[in-house]
Amino acid sequence: MLLWVIAVTDQLFALSSAPRRRGCPGVTMRRLVWLLFLPGFLCQCDPSVEVPESLIAWTGACLSIPCLYRSCVLNPIRTKKLTINSLTWYLNPVYDSEKKDFSGTVLYKHSASISPAVTERVRFLGDLERDCSLQLSDLRASENGTYGLRLIISSTGQKPEEKKWMTKISVNVMGSPPAPQIQTPSEFRESIAAQAVCSVAYHCPNYPITLTWVGLGHRTPEPTMRTGSGRTESTLTFTPTWQDHGTNLTCRLSTPAGTPSSENSVVLDVKYAPKGVQLNATPGETIRDGDRLVLMCMTKGSNPPVSTYNWYKDTQWLHQGQEQRLEFEAKGDEHSGSYLCQATNEIQTVPSPALWIDVQYAPKDARVELVTGSQIQEGTTVVLNCSCRAHPPVSNYTWYRNGQHLPAQTQQELHFNKIHPDQSGSYHCKPQNRVGMSESPAITVDVQHPPKEVRITLKNLQRIREGDAVTLNCSVGSSNPPVTKYTWYKDNSQYQETQESVLTFPATEEWSGSYSCVAQNAISYSQSSSVSVDVQCELDGGRVEPGFCGSGSMLPC
Repeated sequence: MLLWVIAVTDQLFALSSAPRRRGCPGVTMRRLVWLLFLPGFLCQCDPSVEVPESLIAWTGACLSIPCLYRSCVLNPIRTKKLTINSLTWYLNPVYDSEKKDFSGTVLYKHSASISPAVTERVRFLGDLERDCSLQLSDLRASENGTYGLRLIISSTGQKPEEKKWMTKISVNVMGSPPAPQIQTPSEFRESIAAQAVCSVAYHCPNYPITLTWVGLGHRTPEPTMRTGSGRTESTLTFTPTWQDHGTNLTCRLSTPAGTPSSENSVVLDVKYAPKGVQLNATPGETIRDGDRLVLMCMTKGSNPPVSTYNWYKDTQWLHQGQEQRLEFEAKGDEHSGSYLCQATNEIQTVPSPALWIDVQYAPKDARVELVTGSQIQEGTTVVLNCSCRAHPPVSNYTWYRNGQHLPAQTQQELHFNKIHPDQSGSYHCKPQNRVGMSESPAITVDVQHPPKEVRITLKNLQRIREGDAVTLNCSVGSSNPPVTKYTWYKDNSQYQETQESVLTFPATEEWSGSYSCVAQNAISYSQSSSVSVDVQCELDGGRVEPGFCGSGSMLPC
């Protein structure tokens, strides 16, 4: 006894080219299957064939429905235990409950004649042993809908049994080729090979399409094409570069004539480390002391964006932050040096090339130094040096003595080959570079020398008589340092030393003679010329004669 069972699934067809899964009707299958079989076969061979759940085609193209018998049918057929009694392909089949059979446009029926208007375009690609595929050429809009394969099989045993199936496929006949679908990884990374797959739920050997990739600006390996199971796929394997980020990668579908008919695009999101990290300085790499310096850590691109910036000066870490800007007031030598920044995102940390910042300033801390020693003596070589800190270096020096400009002196050092006391005074300098000028404090140049113009003079204006006070004065025109000692000589013999320049003594016979003096300071001494002291004696009668003294007679003095 035969039992008719009608099983209806709970959902419409899904757009998928995967073969139907094995299972029992009314449980998890997403299809419409009409079965006529004994209860023992309910879950053993359901469905009987493997076909796509849905296909896409368009007017003018061809439709190829791949179909294979499942092993639960195929093996018994091969062993002659089952026989295919009827194989019919329908367009939009409808079940007639009264006739207990299907009706609709018959596209192909085994061992039966079909309308010539259909047979010219329909081709059964299969057989009754393994393949049940169908191909329909020159599709028309009216051929959109559901295609069904009616399969009736009987057993050849002592108790023949007949089994019936209706397997349906949803076919969407569009007015033009559909846009292909593109599948890409969730993330691309620079320099790591990746694949993009372009596919369309269509394949027909008599109307082959091509899928072409465009958009990448660099050479890529030839894509891999794959067809079958009602699908056409093109797999592009490439190694993304950072310049590919944001690029529209397009897959273009072309008809057999080579004419692009549809396309689809995806925007590539390529993750890469910061690129072209560069340090920029405003107002420039060469600035003046006191200028506001702004350093910018620039990149040509970063995906994801830079999260952290690190700053270095002369290889020493300065600062870390999320700002790509570092700003400060430049201060001379403190801020001159080699700077670089590091840009970091979640991919990598990338340093910039070093940038030399040159902070220029006018001369600072100018001072005059005595190079040749602390004491300056007449006739020696004396060198004054004008020192300072300056960047760029000093280009010109101006020297002053007692506030008066020395026009011939423009070098850093002021030279006196044989210094003269007249060159004593207060000296200062003004160093200058292209940034500015500064002025040093003054120092005193004190040229020391022995006593000069030493003269001895007799202060007695009248003739010297015995018993008078004789006064000699040792005068000095100049002395640096001052005279510390006077040495008196009588008739070329040292007579006396004094600290005063005046020598006084009573006129007696023994004081007559030739006198001179020597003035001495810490440097040296100088001697005067001689002066004659003549003590005169008074004779009887009031007459004075030099050389003789006495009472009533001539006596030598």
